[in-house]
Amino acid sequence: MTGSGVLAKRPRLREDLIFSRPLQRGPDTVYLVKDRRSGRAFEITPKEQFLMRRLDGVRSLAEVGAEYATEYGRRLGVEHWTRLLWLLHERDLLSAHPAGPGAAPGGDERAAARQVRPAALAWWARRLRWLLHPAVFALLAVLVAALIAVAGLRLDPLWQAARPAFTAPLSLVALALLAWFGAALHEFAHALVAVHFGATVSRINLITLTCKIEDYLYLPRRSQQVMIAAAGGVANGLVLLLVGAVLTALPGAFADRLFSAYVLVGAAQTLVNVIPLPPLDGYKIVSHLLGLLNLAPESRRYLTTAPRRLLRRPGPRYPRRTAVCLGLFAVWWLLAVAVVAGVVIFFVGALLQPDFGALAYVPPAAIVGLTIAGWLARPRRERTADRTPPQPLHQDNQ
Repeated sequence: MTGSGVLAKRPRLREDLIFSRPLQRGPDTVYLVKDRRSGRAFEITPKEQFLMRRLDGVRSLAEVGAEYATEYGRRLGVEHWTRLLWLLHERDLLSAHPAGPGAAPGGDERAAARQVRPAALAWWARRLRWLLHPAVFALLAVLVAALIAVAGLRLDPLWQAARPAFTAPLSLVALALLAWFGAALHEFAHALVAVHFGATVSRINLITLTCKIEDYLYLPRRSQQVMIAAAGGVANGLVLLLVGAVLTALPGAFADRLFSAYVLVGAAQTLVNVIPLPPLDGYKIVSHLLGLLNLAPESRRYLTTAPRRLLRRPGPRYPRRTAVCLGLFAVWWLLAVAVVAGVVIFFVGALLQPDFGALAYVPPAAIVGLTIAGWLARPRRERTADRTPPQPLHQDNQ
């Protein structure tokens, strides 16, 4: 086909494809595009996103190319268009039929979402949508944080009152049931907020405490992603508040002991989930707030390439904001690893001390040190061909 014949084409992307907002993966700004029919997701550059979003079946490639030249100061050749169209065709991202005059964009996408949303979740999302207003949600989060702070300030009297409950079988059963109830509502809250914002909950099981949410990386606003990730922790805090209020209203020493014990268990359950370490919710909250993909791996990558940058050798160039965020998370990650390693060495050494004396801490320190060194020195997985720049449409299985 001649060059003019290629540029006269008016290809159209499938309407059920969804795009993310711009995200940062290490030094690179990327977009994610997902084929909801096959479940495959691809990572694309801003320039590729600019071109793909204009393939609407109305504009010709020549018209899209003119817009591209205005935006980026460079006109694309026929060979580039040929390659891009071939890649889109190979990945089945192009529509086989032109858009009809009455077609509503995204109609197939919305229909698919309605088919996979559990009816109970949709019902609850409609009834509780007033709770999911960002201002109300933020107020609830502040209330939960205040509750945890009060529990921390009264830690010693709570522990003294709760100690009998941790040795009584009936209290332990009640605590286990309450903890399971909190964990179940944690998963339900994630799913509820996801459905409220239009994401798809492909699996939720409140017995096994599993919840899988699709497509929330493609929601248009960062605040929506943060609320989905934070919903579980806020739900845990609200359960703690409600159960605590009920227990304080019950008479008797058993209720008092159970109240104190559950405040400790519920507070720990809430706090653990908001620690910013993978795979906890706190890590996801921080990642969404910063707009960074693969925050932990990319922070380690930033850390390992720091000596090369200090020596002014060729390497990835990071935007200043991204460099600061990755550097701070890398420092936090190292501190967390050091604290965990220290705790393990201390407790294992204390167990071995009666038999080995002062040398009891040497074996656990050596084992922990070798484990961390081996983990850091493990070979990195090679990138697949679809994710090697500058090839368009790098596949990203998220």
